[in-house]
Amino acid sequence: MLRLRHAWRLASDVVRYSVDHRAWWLLLIAPIIALAVVMVSATKASIPYAVYTLF
Repeated sequence: MLRLRHAWRLASDVVRYSVDHRAWWLLLIAPIIALAVVMVSATKASIPYAVYTLF
């Protein structure tokens, strides 16, 4: 629960910063970066199983 609250607060801070400084590109880039981080972490978790099945 604490991590979700922290993630929500971080997201609201990013939105507030981009609105205050008129950095609208940041609102487009942030979800793409977050998705890339999730994909890399998921791939790192599944690589050992994939390598094990190949050999």
